[in-house]
Amino acid sequence: MSKQIMIAIIAGFFFSSAAAWGADLTPEASLKNSFPKMKVEGLQPTPIKGVYEVLTDKGLVYYAPEAECLVAGDIITKQGKNVTQQRREEILMERVKTLPLDKALKIGAGRHKVIEFTDPNCSYCRKAFQVLAQKEDMTRYIFFFPLSKASADKVQHILCATDRVGAYKEAFSGQLDKTTLKPCESAEVTTLMNIHRDQGMRLGIEGTPFFIIDGNIVAGADIPAIEKLLSAPVK
Repeated sequence: MSKQIMIAIIAGFFFSSAAAWGADLTPEASLKNSFPKMKVEGLQPTPIKGVYEVLTDKGLVYYAPEAECLVAGDIITKQGKNVTQQRREEILMERVKTLPLDKALKIGAGRHKVIEFTDPNCSYCRKAFQVLAQKEDMTRYIFFFPLSKASADKVQHILCATDRVGAYKEAFSGQLDKTTLKPCESAEVTTLMNIHRDQGMRLGIEGTPFFIIDGNIVAGADIPAIEKLLSAPVK
């Protein structure tokens, strides 16, 4: 028997053994074996046979155990239903339930519950701020999600202020734009800023403003949607 044939037989044995061994693994075990460093929070079947939804600390991906590969992207049915987007929203709303609202900047005590992720230098956030400033009957929980160093400086200024609500209004109305800020150096404020940022990342927020109004998601400064929700009866 030639050396080349012997190598081919040995290689075939090992590859077939590996395939058989992989086939015996559960999807969870196969995923862990293939991607041991991935931080997995959950795994469940999808409408596609042999493909599993994987919830990671970075978001949703899919895993095909038979091919031992990850698949990124959205699953859309022939009816046009975006299964992936629906799951993202379901996961987001589950995580909203555990938001540390006591760490947010609270404004008002009305019936409508508004959770907001915002950036003081974001023009769309300021537009939403102007609209919400005219509304009543709300309890607002504001988390700051600065997308730049300049924005982070303003957030730090707000959280350092004795009157945080007043400083928030100044920042979002543009009164601080030409002011040289000298925010405090506070470990407590730094920790609070990190908490706000981490919550936004945990929800998968990529842009501001972002609202959850009475359990409804509004991404961006969609003023008609915001006004419709705030004018609806509170359930």
